[in-house]
Amino acid sequence: MKETIDFLKKNKFGNLATCDGNKPDTRPFEVAYVSNEGLLFYVFSDTELSKQLKTNPNICFCATNEKYDYLKVKGEISFSTKQEDKDKVLANSHFAKKVCESCGEDKMEIFYLPHGNCMLHHHMDDNIIKESF
Repeated sequence: MKETIDFLKKNKFGNLATCDGNKPDTRPFEVAYVSNEGLLFYVFSDTELSKQLKTNPNICFCATNEKYDYLKVKGEISFSTKQEDKDKVLANSHFAKKVCESCGEDKMEIFYLPHGNCMLHHHMDDNIIKESF
């Protein structure tokens, strides 16, 4: 799991895929906090994404580095109401802080992926690492 965590800490921006009804939907996204306990993300309560996640909590996040190595993480998210999770996100994400200035921290929702399946693909040597957490 260390290699997966290290990859995400270095490549925290990627794409988040969800479902809008029965159709796929994706957008650029950031993993705001990475630890052995899981991944923390954030969304704002008045967005389509928030509605999608509450309707169907299954996600796929994919991040890529400059060598075209990529990490794909799939799983079912939960929402957190813990202030400490919000604090972790704000402490670790410059972008989250900036967005909160205009949208308001009260509208920020934290969602997390406590368990999931990962696939880290090292493109150049075709090495694939599969893990669950």
